[in-house]
Amino acid sequence: MYARRSKFDPLWNALLTTGVDPKTNETFLSFADLLGTTYTAPALATGFGAQLAIPILRRLVPDEESVKEVTESKALEVVEECMKALWYRDARAGMKYNVAVITAAGVQQSEKTIENQNWKFAENIRGYGAVIS
Repeated sequence: MYARRSKFDPLWNALLTTGVDPKTNETFLSFADLLGTTYTAPALATGFGAQLAIPILRRLVPDEESVKEVTESKALEVVEECMKALWYRDARAGMKYNVAVITAAGVQQSEKTIENQNWKFAENIRGYGAVIS
């Protein structure tokens, strides 16, 4: 990315990097963008997730210390809530998404589906739902 930026032809990416430090077994989550801006935080996202999902994630992990107290099942529950909020924002997207759980033991990937969709609220919104004469 740095070489492309130096040639004034940057890759317009925002990247999240995560993993486990092999020396300390501590997990990390970091962000990098095309300008070389990097930082870490207990909750990160890109795109619409930066506006819609991070507030939901910050309820779970408001600071660095609270990350250690989060269980895998609670984290997956909150990720599902985030994905549902993002899907409602752009319902043209598919209902399937992939989740990767990264631990010192390795990476486990699974495919999830957004369930329990409810579009009843849209029936009375002009331009959505049933046509009202």
